[in-house]
Amino acid sequence: MRLFNPEFHVLRATAAGLTFSLLAACGGGGGSATPAPSPAPAPAPSPAPTPALPPKVGVADLTTVSADNYAHNRFGLIEAATLQTYVSNWRTPDTAAANLPPNGRPANLAADARLVVLQLNGANPANDLDYVQADPANNVFVYELDSFRFNAIRDTGLISNSVRYQADGATVDSWLAKYGINLSRDFVVFANGSGAGTPAGAFFQDLGRGSYWLSYWGADARNIAVVNGTLEKNYTGTLVSTKTADSSVSNGNFTVKSIRRDQTGITVPFEDVLSIVDAGSRATNVVTGFSQQLIVDARPAAQFNRTATGSFNDTFPGQFITTAWNSAGAPSNDAAGRAKNYVLYEGHIKGAVAFPWVALVEDVGGSNIKFKTKSALEALYTAAGYAPSDRSSKVIVSQCRTNFEAQVNGFASRQILGYPTVFFDGSLVEYTSLVENHPDTALNLRPTDPAYRFRTDTAARSQKWVAGANGAPATTTRDDSGVTPYNVASGTGADDRKIAQAVINRNATTTRRALDADVEYKRQ
Repeated sequence: MRLFNPEFHVLRATAAGLTFSLLAACGGGGGSATPAPSPAPAPAPSPAPTPALPPKVGVADLTTVSADNYAHNRFGLIEAATLQTYVSNWRTPDTAAANLPPNGRPANLAADARLVVLQLNGANPANDLDYVQADPANNVFVYELDSFRFNAIRDTGLISNSVRYQADGATVDSWLAKYGINLSRDFVVFANGSGAGTPAGAFFQDLGRGSYWLSYWGADARNIAVVNGTLEKNYTGTLVSTKTADSSVSNGNFTVKSIRRDQTGITVPFEDVLSIVDAGSRATNVVTGFSQQLIVDARPAAQFNRTATGSFNDTFPGQFITTAWNSAGAPSNDAAGRAKNYVLYEGHIKGAVAFPWVALVEDVGGSNIKFKTKSALEALYTAAGYAPSDRSSKVIVSQCRTNFEAQVNGFASRQILGYPTVFFDGSLVEYTSLVENHPDTALNLRPTDPAYRFRTDTAARSQKWVAGANGAPATTTRDDSGVTPYNVASGTGADDRKIAQAVINRNATTTRRALDADVEYKRQ
């Protein structure tokens, strides 16, 4: 084999030239000396490498398919008994067959991986036995999450100081440090302690949001799990009154910048949602690799259809149903409901299908709320318009009011059924803020505004309804040539009708600013 060493050849050439010069100087007859050649100029220093972005991961590669029996899962949706096995045998790698429950730490994890259990709340507060038992000597740590729920107010270019989106890179790094997590090494389990919630099973929204956020920032799906049901109803291992103290365990200054994968494609910005809607859910240039979309609305069907009892139902039926970005919870025809702020108009995104998140969970007995079986979930998605054969051509767009209810649907489709899924973070509190014909003209975008192209109260972008007679509110009958059911404020008093628009930049030309900033956070 021929080897080439550039340095060696340069030295030989220089040496040969020097020998020639010396011989010429010693030549006879008074000949003049031949000067040695000038040394070659030093090579210019190599330019510093340009900081690079990590490669993008397609949404089809951000899915996992559950076992038919959730007890056989190593990650994704796991049963409380699997968590108990992990806590007891974390030092021992799993050797069980795939069609059996695991018997130790997931085999893909290194021996130094930590098991980090993150509980939303205590499992048995009545007896002060709230937490899965930590075992730091064997790399098992148990924390109780604070009120932070994985999102933050961001500036998208169009919306700022109001709607919440994915929390940014600095926030995720600080959060991981608080719980001592190295996301490339450790295994994170989200669990709910006790309480069925209101409505029952609502804790799955928060658990799903945590999994979604870490996926967005590059986590390997094999390093994240969500416990199916509450610990109170399902965990038979030891529960104790103590937990791991926040910020007591170092993660060695880990940063998500070190995860060289860009998984932000799991979140679609507002402008991409509009492209999907404008194309009749057959957009070919929005989510790479897919030519069709199914827009899922995870709210209760009565809210989707405007048949829910609104907070002013006696005088404005079908109105004041969807609370705005600065209020929370469902409407109610009482003082509590009337005190809330509501979106600028009701209804749903054009082309969306009603798919209430509560349809995906069930009480298996004793107020024990868990996900329905995999086969039952598959049947529900097929009925909604997404069959298993659609995997290669169609992507699910999951949304609701604020992208929390949608987490239950999105977790089921993406991490149980393995269907390509993306999320619209701003959801309806953003979508319904962009209007051009609201009766309160101060809220309207003008044709001269650069952001006018983002308006949504058009027949092509939002469902229209048959107008009410003699100025009455719009009926609940759909009509593409009908009217938009605007919510109109009457004042600011306790019993007045109140609405809230997201903070709009009328000069906006993009809705990707926060998303682009998150991509740039990983440039190195």
